Amino acid sequence: SLNDDKKLRFDFSHPKAMSPEETEQVEAWVNERIFGKLQTTTRVMSIDHAKSSGAVALFGEKYGDEVRVVSFGAESIELCGGTHVSNTSDIGLFLIAKESGVSAGVRRIEAICGREAYQMTKAMRQELSSIKTELKGQDALSGIAKLKDQIKSLKNELTNTLNSSKKDLEVVEINGIATIVAEVENGDIKALIDEAKNKYPKIAIMLLMKKEDKVMIACGSKDTPIKAGEWIREIAPIVGGGGGGRPDFAQAGGKDTTKIDEALETSKAYLRTHL
Repeated sequence: SLNDDKKLRFDFSHPKAMSPEETEQVEAWVNERIFGKLQTTTRVMSIDHAKSSGAVALFGEKYGDEVRVVSFGAESIELCGGTHVSNTSDIGLFLIAKESGVSAGVRRIEAICGREAYQMTKAMRQELSSIKTELKGQDALSGIAKLKDQIKSLKNELTNTLNSSKKDLEVVEINGIATIVAEVENGDIKALIDEAKNKYPKIAIMLLMKKEDKVMIACGSKDTPIKAGEWIREIAPIVGGGGGGRPDFAQAGGKDTTKIDEALETSKAYLRTHL
């Protein structure tokens, strides 16, 4: 343990981490004694007299025949080398800065007091003020709760969107091969293609998606005669674009969103011809 005029470190036996309520109770108990202005009393006496008077000694410490006993009222009577204060009010304020584990069954409190404690409360207040500024003046707790609700709503919306994209993918079998040619409204078309390839042992898939004034195209092939790179080079020019890729996956972009339906029909015709 450590004890000086700015901070302390105190190790104690405890089976688990302190709860926020327990930490608050300890802080409150100590600060009540600080605000109580308990007077410091220092006496020198024999070790036997000190022990009989109830003075607390540190485990493992060696003491001489005479010892210094420092007490604050009846609250604290200890064998001590000295103290930095003549009255508990000199401590000012006590705050627990950290609570941690040292070993099995042993916990550690690190606390600060006086000016250091004031600086900590000042920093916390500035941080809270910054949070309120980011929340546009809202109370911190209600603002965070509102943000959590918004995140939850967006996650649900994203899930629904992805599920909607999956439902729109109609599968047509040609000569034992699953084929998908579709326009999707949103989502990650590459991820949708990967998912379809994982689902079907043999598949050829072409997806188009309108994004603002552009057309995004991607296609994939798994264990079929279709080569994705060649297939997409036939389709991309229809929407005023170009692209290419590997036999198993290819992607392209276009700028004519009015030709999406034509591109879809041509993609289906390509499959009928090559499968």
